[in-house]
Amino acid sequence: MRVSALFVVLVLGALAWSKPGHAEKVKANQSTKLYSRAGEQSPVILKVESGQTMTLLAKDGRWLKVRVSGRTGWIPRSKVDLPDGDDEIARNTRRRPFVDGRGTKRGFGGEGGPDDRIGADATGAGEDGRPGRGDKGDDGESRSRTGKPHKRDDDGDRDKPGGGRKYSKDSKDGDDDAGDDAQEATRPMAHVSERTVITNDPKKDSDESFTAGPRTALYVVDEKGKWTFVENDEGDAGYVLTSKLDIEDPEGGSRMRMIDVRGRLGVTLVRQSVATPGGMLVFPENYSASSSSLTIALGGTVLYPYSKRYWVGGELAYDLDKAIPGISYNNSTTSFTYHNLNLRAALGYDLQKKNGMVVYARLGLHYDSFQVDNVTDFTKNTAKLPNQTITAPTLGTALAIPRLTKDLGLKVSLDVILLGSSVAQTKNLEDGTNPSAKALFLGGALAYRWKPKMDLQATYDLTYEAVSFGGPPPATSQRGHMGTATSSGSDFNNALSFGIAYAF
Repeated sequence: MRVSALFVVLVLGALAWSKPGHAEKVKANQSTKLYSRAGEQSPVILKVESGQTMTLLAKDGRWLKVRVSGRTGWIPRSKVDLPDGDDEIARNTRRRPFVDGRGTKRGFGGEGGPDDRIGADATGAGEDGRPGRGDKGDDGESRSRTGKPHKRDDDGDRDKPGGGRKYSKDSKDGDDDAGDDAQEATRPMAHVSERTVITNDPKKDSDESFTAGPRTALYVVDEKGKWTFVENDEGDAGYVLTSKLDIEDPEGGSRMRMIDVRGRLGVTLVRQSVATPGGMLVFPENYSASSSSLTIALGGTVLYPYSKRYWVGGELAYDLDKAIPGISYNNSTTSFTYHNLNLRAALGYDLQKKNGMVVYARLGLHYDSFQVDNVTDFTKNTAKLPNQTITAPTLGTALAIPRLTKDLGLKVSLDVILLGSSVAQTKNLEDGTNPSAKALFLGGALAYRWKPKMDLQATYDLTYEAVSFGGPPPATSQRGHMGTATSSGSDFNNALSFGIAYAF
């Protein structure tokens, strides 16, 4: 009999034992403010919009402790929709509150009544004289309903996990003007590239706290070894491996390494000119010929943060232009292929702007090759155009604004060739001797954030190259120049392309 009774008790106890569940969620029923302490005179942390979801942490009379947008604070209970049966607002137990204008004399004998209690009634002080909610004791410490001082960390939160708020910055203690607009504290944000489980503890086998997707805004709270403690907009919190986060600096752009590859298709208008003073006004001494071409552009960028403000890395870009149809001369069309390769090292300086603006200095190597189809077959290459290659170092600068708007990014660049060039033309088709080149490359790119790892890109590139010769063409040249005048040439290209960039 005793065993049966014990069994019944165990079964009932197991049924009565409540399993741990997710933290209770509540919604703001109107726009309000999140305070660092329970009381309208405490510093404002941030604004809470109507309908915004919060995680309920604790209840204290007419105040609720909640976590929202990565911050923990207090909000008036009347501003929140609570579950049915849980919306009773704690009221003052004083039976006869006194307000301004009421007399302090009571009874026929004029015996003295208590002092006016409007302030005490508003804060909930009881008749026993204990401080009410939001009151302060003699030592100036904010106290709970029990009269005991609350334990807070440096930013005003109570019992916050994570062992400190390395990244948090609350309002200053002296800012007690609740009428001022709430100033949201600057906090670094982060995103994950794919759906990721956020755990309760900093270990892989820990229970799940919540799941974050690429569009989930995560607020960085603290770091613990290779783990980072984060919170989402609704106040859910947990740990995630730092390597899975793309962390944004609160005063600038992302501080994680950036690697991307890109591919684009477009059209380039290639224009080639030759000028020979005193020569004939036709091929090959003075002319300007142009052709449209189909463009395939490929590239990649690698950048790593170096200290708080600097970035180091490099870029590789290759463009292939195929003439459609080609250069027409003497009832014939000469097709060509144009190769353009740029390898650049970059040093960036982060301007610490909210749009992530970074200025880069660039040092590179440029190579381009103008290749004529059937160059030595003058029945097809009727203009006797030579192949031409240019190799030279480049100096340049670039300005990147990755968050021009919420979904748009912008980059502009300028590179030049000033000296050290090497120019080669097809043997026996030279325009002159001792050639050298100078050039200018201007580029602009507009990116639209299509997916978390993919941007749609539109780019415009302008290239101007000027080739000069130290003397007339050699006697063996079949180019057709008359006389001994010195020629010069130039290429002027306009390229417009569209494509996709993928980030790793």
